[in-house]
Amino acid sequence: MKLILFCFSALLFASMAKPAYADDYEIQFLAAACSLVNRPDAKVVVTAQGPGVQHRDGSLKDVIILCPINADVINFFNWLQVVAEDNTPDGYAEATLWRMNTYQPMPAERLYRVRTVDQPGVQIAVNYDVYDTLDVENYVYWIEIRIVRTSADAVVTVYSVGLLNVF
Repeated sequence: MKLILFCFSALLFASMAKPAYADDYEIQFLAAACSLVNRPDAKVVVTAQGPGVQHRDGSLKDVIILCPINADVINFFNWLQVVAEDNTPDGYAEATLWRMNTYQPMPAERLYRVRTVDQPGVQIAVNYDVYDTLDVENYVYWIEIRIVRTSADAVVTVYSVGLLNVF
């Protein structure tokens, strides 16, 4: 009887303990649903590809969008992507994964970045050199999307950004 109780207790304890491995993490943010940091310089538009964010007419300041990552366990990811549309070589979209330590005051740390290339049309830019986990017990995470243009007639529209596990 003691052996049965011991085995049951060990099994119950093991089921309550955190797993030693990280859970797969897949999240895709719609850029128009994230926070626009510099709202006067940005506008939400609807194109044939769906809702997106781009510069307000006449503005050349970078548009910055922040998407907070809310994970409740340690998660593994190996892919950072941004989906954008470009009509010119005078602009690009860039997504950067940031983290900040919640226990020790220090500046935010840039982890990974992906940027579209100078070619017209819809692009899915992916950073495949990512192999990491979200340590949500010690850090807060967010993705910053930056839309850059150097010409007022350039149009760069960002549709989404994703942090994924593709294994």
